[in-house]
Amino acid sequence: MKYMCLAYLDRGLAPSPDVLAQYGALRQAMQEAGVLVDTGQFAPETDSKTVRVTDGRSTVVDGPPNGERMATESPAPIAYFLIDCAGLGEALEWAAQIPAATYGSIEVRPPRG
Repeated sequence: MKYMCLAYLDRGLAPSPDVLAQYGALRQAMQEAGVLVDTGQFAPETDSKTVRVTDGRSTVVDGPPNGERMATESPAPIAYFLIDCAGLGEALEWAAQIPAATYGSIEVRPPRG
């Protein structure tokens, strides 16, 4: 079963070079275990666009769909890991190894249905 692990960084923190090396090692371990489907980093929210279609007409605006989130300083995901595990328990074990779990948090989201 596939799980999306979203890494959130506490505002104002930045990963050190050592932490970035930990991400590389984790990626390799996930690949060797056969659970890694994809991983990547997100650009800052300020680089995002939101698309809405109303009455067949699309509108594009700068920023995330909920601009209030940026104003309230709630965290936004900085990276993701899409993993394929036997079950939730295994997915949670991998999520706990993502470095952001020590200076932020990891959201583990299963597919619907």
